[in-house]
Amino acid sequence: MNAIADRQAGRTEPPTPIALVIEQHGAWRVLAAAILGIFEGRGRPGHCRLGDLNNHLRQDIGLPPMPPRRSEPLRWM
Repeated sequence: MNAIADRQAGRTEPPTPIALVIEQHGAWRVLAAAILGIFEGRGRPGHCRLGDLNNHLRQDIGLPPMPPRRSEPLRWM
């Protein structure tokens, strides 16, 4: 974790040096945990699609508002 994320989380202790972690757990385990962490995406916010945004947020980023949803289902025949 970086220093900004530590401050936002309210942590006051300094981060653990990577050399100490490698010494305690071994290089291969630390490498495997880092690779798994990258692919699992832990700590990242969820992905948001533009269709999921409400009209206020769409307006804030310069997108047109979504049309109102139909209350009745589409008829095919």
